[in-house]
Amino acid sequence: MITIGIIDYLNVEPLYFRLQERLAGKPVRFRRGVPTELNRALRDGEIDAAPISAIAAARLAESVAILPDLSIATLGAVKTVLLFSWMADPRELDDCRIALSDQSATSAELVKVLARHFWRITPRYATEAQDLEQMMRRSSAALLIGDDALVESAHRRTIRGRGQPYAFDLGDEWLKWTGLPFVFALWAVRREAIPALAELDILPALYASKAEGLDHIPEIARAYAPRLGLNNGVLTKYLYDLRYDLSPEDRAGLLTYFSLALDDFQPERLQCWHPQEGLYPVFGDVAAAMPATMSA
Repeated sequence: MITIGIIDYLNVEPLYFRLQERLAGKPVRFRRGVPTELNRALRDGEIDAAPISAIAAARLAESVAILPDLSIATLGAVKTVLLFSWMADPRELDDCRIALSDQSATSAELVKVLARHFWRITPRYATEAQDLEQMMRRSSAALLIGDDALVESAHRRTIRGRGQPYAFDLGDEWLKWTGLPFVFALWAVRREAIPALAELDILPALYASKAEGLDHIPEIARAYAPRLGLNNGVLTKYLYDLRYDLSPEDRAGLLTYFSLALDDFQPERLQCWHPQEGLYPVFGDVAAAMPATMSA
């Protein structure tokens, strides 16, 4: 039996379009969770394949392989990774408390990378349950991700007794600094489960689901809209703005992020797996890309 993880956010819905139908009759089951839950479950062998936080995939490089041409990335604003702040400029958050969502791994590290290298500040961090009002009562800024961030960005509500916080889109902040896309999640498989994935043709099923899902984005948005209480046009645009292919440009952004977020990162350790090609380096065809406009 193979267990496939599903991130319980709108942004992965195109990757799962009719996947259960494609795998019907095969020994496959599904488990839903937020990114940090799936990161831990894959690490502990409770699931065999899942989209997980990009930073978690790098940390698990010895035990997992990346499935090629599958990711969740953005070039610029992403709308679901937001830093809400009482300060009008992130650079004013030096020595301030920033609450980080307990659902996030990649985005939490992105806040730290931007603070250290782009905003040039040294905040204090605390990881908390994702609740904007409570986070903003205790902190000067708060990181929200996923569907909650999408709802908050659409409504831009005020915090009782405090007013409306500013909101900074971290995909946009990353693009302003690096000029590159940012990859939030990668599809990863436990190396021990690779033979079973190959035997069950899981990867072709994922590719077929992604292709069909991207052709049915308005339908996906319309079905999901009642869950969030948002206009399906807002959700449609959001999904069209995402990148799902892990292109060479995406991987250049990913390599840049890993080199800044991980002191001991060795690019050759992170490998892709494909049934026809076996294992090969994720960054094999990516130049060591740190744009000249960046200063770390």
